Amino acid sequence: MVDGSKKLGLDYKVYESELKNYENQDIISYAQTKELVKKPEKQTINKNIIPKVETSAKKIESKEQKVENEVQKSSSKENEDEVKKPLKVLKFSSDDDSFVLSLNRDMDEKEIKTFELNTKELYKRIYDINAILTTQFKKPTQKISDDIRVAQFDKDTVRVVFYSDKKQNINTKFENKNIIFFIKDGVSKKPVANLDSKSQTQKTSDKTAQKNKTQTSAVAKTAKKEDDKKSQTQNKNTIKNIPRNKTIVLDAGHGGKDAGAVGSRTLYEKNVVLKVALKAGKILKNRGYKVYYTRDKDKFIGLRNRTSFANDKMADLFISIHANAAPNSKKAPEMQGIETFFLSPTRSERSMRAANLENKSDTDEMNYFTKISFLNFLNREKIIASNKLAIDIQTNLLSSVRTNYNVSDGGVREAPFWVLVGALMPAVLIETGYITHPKEGKLLANDAYADKLAEGIANGIDDYFAKNR
Repeated sequence: MVDGSKKLGLDYKVYESELKNYENQDIISYAQTKELVKKPEKQTINKNIIPKVETSAKKIESKEQKVENEVQKSSSKENEDEVKKPLKVLKFSSDDDSFVLSLNRDMDEKEIKTFELNTKELYKRIYDINAILTTQFKKPTQKISDDIRVAQFDKDTVRVVFYSDKKQNINTKFENKNIIFFIKDGVSKKPVANLDSKSQTQKTSDKTAQKNKTQTSAVAKTAKKEDDKKSQTQNKNTIKNIPRNKTIVLDAGHGGKDAGAVGSRTLYEKNVVLKVALKAGKILKNRGYKVYYTRDKDKFIGLRNRTSFANDKMADLFISIHANAAPNSKKAPEMQGIETFFLSPTRSERSMRAANLENKSDTDEMNYFTKISFLNFLNREKIIASNKLAIDIQTNLLSSVRTNYNVSDGGVREAPFWVLVGALMPAVLIETGYITHPKEGKLLANDAYADKLAEGIANGIDDYFAKNR
């Protein structure tokens, strides 16, 4: 018992001292103890002996029961630990009635949160799941919404977004290690247990479909009652509308005499980023934001004047838009990816290289940004908000662009960009891609690609305000 307790990690001390009394005896159970009592010599029988032995045996039995209870508790704890192991999204399944995420274990309702973003032109229902995405998401051909996107939002969160031109009453069910998303009063065409069987789905006859419809109608009624209860909990985490009295300053990098980075075929950064900024501004205005541009044409603006302009407008956010470049032609084919930066005295070589590239455009003005003003910025809480903003924009940029294009994720990074110094609001700098990369450079010159970048920036701003009201 001691050995077993040690292996199970139980407290065996109370039993160890007790069992030492029986170290040289072959006592295993209460029944054997009684056998020992039945065979004493007649002349030595004492009436008090038997009760004492019985009492001792009862103690043993009681302690054995206690050990058994402890083992059961331990087993229960192990099962609980099994349930709480990292949740993973293994695969997807979709049809006109439902969208299903298959998981490695059953999940708890507390592991998922939802909110919605509702504008005049677009409705988004967003679910954040405490999980890890283990497979690449491919856009389904059959879906319950106009569009569905799934991505790893951060290291611990998988984000599922449903897009529609009108509000949808999307609900969730948890069955057989699956999350089932469905429209209220709708049911899945295929049973959850048969998610892996393509042939069964494809060969379902009209007769079988009618039978399933009858069976699932009863399930829908039961689910409806359960969903009504769940919706009360979900509504606590739901954001129906984003406050639209927000001011955004969009800063198209470089301009005029400062061309910025140069790609092939005289593709200039200043022109690429101005186009993206104007497109993003148009989307934001349509969504009810007040938008200002540091420049809306090809003209030079000093670094100091950019954030000063944003401060004067009492902007809620400052978004500086740029395009990156490789340091030389040898590295041009290798370096690619969309990146979003926030201000910090970084030590990353890649971040420093990007910062140096953007900072060199106006070295005279850098004397204005003293070491003290730089450190003062870092000491403010705005750097935390800027980090959050960078994450939201980077995530939505990738989600938007990857619907049509295969692009690399450069990640959210920290760097000492002088253009961000002095901003009195959350501020980020977006590198929309490498203008020197053979494929990415061509994309940056593409008008449709610019539309996707602009949409991603606008969606990122929406997400930021939805989570930081």
